Amino acid sequence: MKSIAFIGLGAMGKPIAERLLHGGYDLTVFDVHRDAMASLLAAGAREATSPKNAAEHAQAVFTMVPDAPDAEEVALGPDGVLHGIRAGTYYVDMSTIDPITTRRIGARLAAAGVKMIDCPVGRTTRHAREGKLVLMMGGESADIDAMMPVFGLLGDTFIRCGPLGNGTATKCVNNYVAMACNAISAEAFVIGTKAGLTPEHMLDVFGSTMASNAQALQVYPQFALSGNTEPGFMMALGHKDLRLAIGLARSYDCAVPVGQATLEVMAQGVEAGLGRKDCSSLLLMHERAAGTTVRLKATGS
Repeated sequence: MKSIAFIGLGAMGKPIAERLLHGGYDLTVFDVHRDAMASLLAAGAREATSPKNAAEHAQAVFTMVPDAPDAEEVALGPDGVLHGIRAGTYYVDMSTIDPITTRRIGARLAAAGVKMIDCPVGRTTRHAREGKLVLMMGGESADIDAMMPVFGLLGDTFIRCGPLGNGTATKCVNNYVAMACNAISAEAFVIGTKAGLTPEHMLDVFGSTMASNAQALQVYPQFALSGNTEPGFMMALGHKDLRLAIGLARSYDCAVPVGQATLEVMAQGVEAGLGRKDCSSLLLMHERAAGTTVRLKATGS
């Protein structure tokens, strides 16, 4: 496999596409925002004029777009991938969407002889740049095997989740937990600070007990506790992923009291103007309400 098309060059899609280009693949790119393509075009990628055009000469088509309607439009819309892709081509959707949409897209592509894998990713933009993502892969085992040389450029942890749609279902459940940990961690750091504790003290304890979670121990020190609000994972996307997870749960008649409460807190963060900041920036909202600031000593708190 030599030629790949990549559609959707957002915060995660762009560094993933860069990994493919620097890995030696003949890369064609498309994004609705032409500026997002500029650095890749300067580095040697070819520009497509539409998803259909991007797919016409590719042996594999990757997509990474914000939400389920976007994924469906890119794949199946009037100028979508379906109308340019050739039978036998691999279609890899890395978007975080719902499994129902994934399987609907897969059925249409399968009818055209296209092999689809859903492959959402975990971790942050830094991991995307370094090729250290978690890949959650759904689809036929033989198709995943065929794509592993490409996937190997992108991640260091590969989870085979089962049939098509199970990758997106896994990502929904994963982010359900991650955003709940995010919300409770923001509250805990502010409560502890008001009670006279330092964030260093709290991190030491959290890391030694059942309170341990990657949001508190890894994300918060790198971002909110250091005063860094640049998005490793945008709050607006976290809110969207949580909404999808709750929709998945309700489709199976599962109760979501904690998830619903977390969704409301995340919505408050977005409404407070934090949507394009890191998800840990929920801390800022709680700091304002409590009249305090929580920072690690190394950042000058």
